[in-house]
This record gives sequence, structure tokens and C-alpha cells, in this order.
Amino acid sequence: MVKYSRFLIPILFLVVPLVGHAQDSNYARRIVCDLSSPQMYGRGMQRGGDSIAADYLRREWMDLGVKPLCKDYYQYFRFPETRTKPPIVTAGYRSQNICGYIPGQVDTMIVFTAHYEHLGMHLDTIFPGAHDNASGTAAIMDIARMAAKQPGYYTYVFLLFGGEESGLVGSHYFADNPLISFSKVKLLINIDLFCGGDEGLMVVNGKSPETSHYVDILEMLNTRNGYTPKVNRRDNAPNSDHWYLSAHCPSIFIYTLGGPYGGYHSPTDTCEGCGLANYHRHMLLLHSFVEHLSY
Repeated sequence: MVKYSRFLIPILFLVVPLVGHAQDSNYARRIVCDLSSPQMYGRGMQRGGDSIAADYLRREWMDLGVKPLCKDYYQYFRFPETRTKPPIVTAGYRSQNICGYIPGQVDTMIVFTAHYEHLGMHLDTIFPGAHDNASGTAAIMDIARMAAKQPGYYTYVFLLFGGEESGLVGSHYFADNPLISFSKVKLLINIDLFCGGDEGLMVVNGKSPETSHYVDILEMLNTRNGYTPKVNRRDNAPNSDHWYLSAHCPSIFIYTLGGPYGGYHSPTDTCEGCGLANYHRHMLLLHSFVEHLSY
């Protein structure tokens, strides 16, 4: 059982009405392309790619005005086991989660999460990881960018996890060592695989008693406004960073269905292959959904 007493942080946060600011696929494209560039070395252990990416995102948050949830935004953790296939890691290797917030009128939180790391390199081959998951990270950064411009009602917490590809290591560590009170979380939204989306969206853990009413709202808003062809739902599964957190607070995982994207766990998963034609509509749906939760 997780003990929260050491980690309860009396933060007075802000949540923003995001629809008042335009979603910017150009901003998201820049984040996707920067994170999947050769200079990030696939955002894995090799050549410190995960740390290069983390520093890039930390500096972006500083420029946007996102506040650190812990010292210098970083919650450090170590990998428990050695892997010899991508993502290649050595037991004891230190990586980090990147944790920020925007304070609001109440301390009830909506938490946005994504994993920023990827498979890294194998010999001289780089796995760029644009779809998986520079795209989800870009969506979180875009939400933070807009949230920073205007105060709102709820608190927004932003968690960018490392170690997802190695077995949800970073999010598991956060679940065991939380920097927030899970009892204050209204909903956690994890975004992973956000390029493409010609066929709609899937919501993982969308059928549980804790989350099904939220997905009902998401489906209602989509039916009313036609943002995406379909909002689907499935049972919970340990396929992204929402998994360990869903034991402590209502948590859903959203990913796109259909292309275009460059590949999956492949050197072809590049910025150029990441289709963002549906990005604006998907973000409008998410923003309308979050705004609806404050009613």
C-alpha cells in the first residue's frame, strides 16, 4: 500500500479553460520533430539521449511558465534490470520523470501524462519515436502551453515519464513515490501514440466504474460536434503509463486509430511520417471534454 503522508504537497493549482486558445499543430510539429531528431539518439540510454530530451522539455516548460513539481522538475529513478534488446538499458542506470504543474483556484487536479523516452539506439541505428511517443508528449506540451496563458478552476499537473518502453518503470516509480495526493485527482489522462487518427480514438480503461461516465461525456461531445470518426473504448491493460496509476485514481489512456504515421518501434517512425491533419480536432475534443468536467 502506498503511503502518501511524505508526499502530500499543499499546492494551490490552476486549471484553465483551454478552448479559449487555439490549438497549434505547428507547435506540436516542432516538438515532435525536435524529439525525434538524430540529436536525441532515440531518447534512450545510449549517449544520454533520455537526458538530452528531458533537458529540452524542462527548458521548454521553464519558457512556458510551468512550475516544477519537484526540484528542477526531475524525479529520478533507476532501472531495476538489464536489457540487451531495444530499449537497451543497464541495471542501475539513472533516468528521470519530468514533473510540473500550473496552479489553480482549487487543489483538485486533472493530471496529464505521456512518456517522452523511446527505444534509443541499436548499434548505429536510431529509433526516432515520433509516433511513439513524441506525438503524445507534444500534445501534453501544447496543453501546458495554452494552460499557462490563462488561469482556470482545477489544477493541471503534467507528468512526462521515462522508462515506459522498459516496462513502465518511471510511472511505476511515481505510483510508489507520488509527488501529489491521488485523492485530489479528478481524472488522469495519458496520451500515447497521437499521430494519424483517421479512424478515430481509443480509450483504454474506458469501461470501469471509475471512468466509464467520463468516457460517456467524451462520446457525447464527439457525437454532438463530430470531432473524430469514432470514440472507442476497451478494458484496462498494462500497455502504457496509466496502468500503475489507475490503481490510485481514475485514469484513462487515449491513442489514435489509423494512420498516417511512419511506423511503430521502427527506424521509420520519423517526424516526416507523423500525420497531424487530425490533431486540431482531437485537441478540440480533449479541451471541450476537460472544460465540461468543471461544470
